[in-house]
Amino acid sequence: MSHRDARPVWGEIDLAAITHNVSLLRERAGRPVKILAPVKANAYGHGMAAVSLHLQTLGVEGLATANFDDAVAARRAGVTIPILLYGAQLPSGHADVLDHGLTPSVYDRESLRVLAELGTARKKPVPVHIKVDAGLGRLGVRLDEAAAFAREVLQQPGLFLEGIYTHIPFSDDQTGAWSQRRLAAFTGLVREIQASHGIVIPYAQGAASSVMSQEFPDELNTIAPGHLVFGLSPISGLRAESLGFRKALRALKANLIHIGHRRRGDDLIGSPPGGLTSDATTGVILFGMDNGFRPAAAGQTAMMLCHGQRCPVLSVSAEYAVIDVSHLEHPRVGDEVTIIGTDGQDSIAVEDVALWQGAPSAAYWQVALRNVPFVAV
Repeated sequence: MSHRDARPVWGEIDLAAITHNVSLLRERAGRPVKILAPVKANAYGHGMAAVSLHLQTLGVEGLATANFDDAVAARRAGVTIPILLYGAQLPSGHADVLDHGLTPSVYDRESLRVLAELGTARKKPVPVHIKVDAGLGRLGVRLDEAAAFAREVLQQPGLFLEGIYTHIPFSDDQTGAWSQRRLAAFTGLVREIQASHGIVIPYAQGAASSVMSQEFPDELNTIAPGHLVFGLSPISGLRAESLGFRKALRALKANLIHIGHRRRGDDLIGSPPGGLTSDATTGVILFGMDNGFRPAAAGQTAMMLCHGQRCPVLSVSAEYAVIDVSHLEHPRVGDEVTIIGTDGQDSIAVEDVALWQGAPSAAYWQVALRNVPFVAV
């Protein structure tokens, strides 16, 4: 028995699409840039190890995630390029971060002190990236206090100011205007720090996928596009394909593991008094909440493809989804079900699944995708 037969659910990852997307991002930047590719949330649900190794072969200058375990998994898989750890650890956790060859973010004085002491004790300056809060209000040094904080970092012999970055995401025109203002303010901060100290910060980054999709003016030397590397768009109503990007997740599939026959009058859970009003045939797949797939949002009906036809999803539990296959001719155990992808003349996109799930965007649903074995195609 093959592994596929023992666990009949899988995703198909198009590594060539990632190659294409990285090349297109460098082209859209319009200048030489370094890429710190975000691989957060298990590489946006695509699989940390395989994606990280592939990005390394493409020559990206580094990776970034807030998940320490994912970063360590990438190291153990053979990733040797820098991995920036976004804000995550307590000050007492910095030693573990350094022990695994990861680059810490710093945005408070306690972490600054601990990292400086570690650098001095290890007789090797610790490379750090300052995280600046340019207005998102999540974490980071306030933008108007960041120049002074950078001065403190530069004064520590145990530290090396390797990078400075901010995060200014947006999804519509109104927040896009805000993002453009904050990018300009952050760029001014970087200029001020570099001019005041006569330095060039190796990694200065404010442009993520939303900025890259709109081509805002940007003169910084680094970009950190997560969504677009995988062919996903963070902008409401915009598909990355319209900009020339390609989806890395080509398909998400499963095999039917059971065929059920419901009869008129069956007293099933949720049926009206007197039982079911008609016969029905159902199919079960090994894909459920354990994989990040939930019951449909209010007013939505999720669909999957089988025999090239759409089949409504009747229920979702921890590890299973039940679909209505009553209209199919001779459905059988082992038949292929397409959750995302193409079957015959029809297809289901990750944007469709996100809509049915009530997720804000395709990427926000896909980062929840987990416990699915992937194959490269």
